[in-house]
Amino acid sequence: MQAPTLHPEFPPLLAASHLGAVPLSWIPANEVPQPYQKLLVHDHDMTSELAAFHGDSISLTVLHSQLNDPIYLREVTLHASSSGTTVEYGVIEILLDSFPPELRPRILAGDTPLGTILTTSGLPFRSEPQGFFTIPSQTLESIFLQSPSGKILFGRYNHLVGDDSNIFARILEILPY
Repeated sequence: MQAPTLHPEFPPLLAASHLGAVPLSWIPANEVPQPYQKLLVHDHDMTSELAAFHGDSISLTVLHSQLNDPIYLREVTLHASSSGTTVEYGVIEILLDSFPPELRPRILAGDTPLGTILTTSGLPFRSEPQGFFTIPSQTLESIFLQSPSGKILFGRYNHLVGDDSNIFARILEILPY
């Protein structure tokens, strides 16, 4: 499988993240097993999928962020709000110029997942997964304390895109399940 091209902003962000230099092993969408298939292979935001899957609202923790206006880079975890269980790890490039000015302070506050901000704002958008991958589970053992899947974790490289085809964000999303 040919790997998608990561945007040039990603290599420095990845190097400083928990992923470091770990290679992503790209796989075709039809080789993503359940429940990852349901959670990763779709065209809507991950926050809504995770909320439905866990039957809980989703909260955000920003592990690291960097503002290179108009680009906002951050490394995050998403959590099931009631239990605090980590349900996703992500590295995201947010293109602030693609958002209406009134949403930018909410995004920069770092206390609400981007998917929630987009959904509650009514701003039309869709996910355009660029590719799916695996990584060794020990790469994120400090994030996902126990991985039920064993030796590998599944993720996707995704673009959040507006109706006008402007890219809102580019995201690596990795799940513990």
